[in-house]
Amino acid sequence: MPSAEHEGITGVTFDSDGHRLLGTLYLARGYAPKPTALLLHGCPGLQQNADLAVALRDRGWNSLVFHYRGCWGSGGDYDLRTIPRDVAAAVDHLQDGGYPGVDPGRLAVAGHSLGGWAAILAAAADPRLQAVAVFGAAVDLGALDLDASQIEHELTRFLATTRDEVTAHLDPVGAVRSISPRPLLIVHGTDDRWVPAEHARRLHAHAGQPSRCVEIDGANHDFAWHRGQLRELVCSWLHGTDV
Repeated sequence: MPSAEHEGITGVTFDSDGHRLLGTLYLARGYAPKPTALLLHGCPGLQQNADLAVALRDRGWNSLVFHYRGCWGSGGDYDLRTIPRDVAAAVDHLQDGGYPGVDPGRLAVAGHSLGGWAAILAAAADPRLQAVAVFGAAVDLGALDLDASQIEHELTRFLATTRDEVTAHLDPVGAVRSISPRPLLIVHGTDDRWVPAEHARRLHAHAGQPSRCVEIDGANHDFAWHRGQLRELVCSWLHGTDV
């Protein structure tokens, strides 16, 4: 039987503060160590960005899509404050998980929506993440205009949590400059009704260099009708970094 590492996809589990987190590792062809991107989904994470993972795999990158504690089968209670710790645990797993095709010294992170929020915070604190791409990233969760019924319908009914709050006192705008001199890509849709494009502009205004901000005309929060454009932009940018 060939090993699972060379089937191109395998399920993974790893520990974060005693909670078992679940994920899927997309593995590019061959045995040689390759760069790997953590793909962070939003809240609750209906958009898993599997198309991006496949596109990166086709370009010789591995990708890990995993689920924070308290969502989509991962153990524990959902808490925004612990998501950056879950990201750090995912980095630990990629470095120590024994995957021969993963180069533990060549890791990047890409996050959508709240995953972009988490990517900025995690990378600011963890130099092991050598490049950062965010798309539709929320930088001020308290500013999102959601009433209690919207929060229940769109978010908390999918999560293991007893709280209805979707805010946390963690500030990616204040942290983003710490990413420099590692490269940063910020992508946003001009028709994002959940997280206005102003979030991307604020993030870029506070970022160090090198950083790039791209607004995709007409794209909504999930880039539903612009996935091809998003894939090409993110994949080409990551492929062009030094990771």
